[in-house]
Amino acid sequence: MKVKSLLIGFIIGGTVAGISTLLSTPASGRDARQKIQEKKECIQNQMIELNKKLIRVKDATIIASKEGKKEILAFSSDVKSSINKWKADVLPHQQELQKELQAIEIAIHELEQNINIKKA
Repeated sequence: MKVKSLLIGFIIGGTVAGISTLLSTPASGRDARQKIQEKKECIQNQMIELNKKLIRVKDATIIASKEGKKEILAFSSDVKSSINKWKADVLPHQQELQKELQAIEIAIHELEQNINIKKA
């Protein structure tokens, strides 16, 4: 959308410049027409060059987005594998901690029973 607006702006600007040149020129009609023709050709060349540059920018953007997508997918895959490896590394420790917690709970329960027996 912005490219279209830019091109329309160039065209309108060129037209306005041409008309203002015609109306304010002190030169003869032949000289004015020659200058207008030169300006027209200059503007056309600039428009062609601008179009080529915009096409190159568009192509570069497409390539960059495709490469970015590949990199994001690779990064995502690396993160997933790292998380899975971490889970696998932590699992034995987690199981060991659960066993120790169960042993502590059993010991606390036995202490409570011993305290209750001694009170009675």
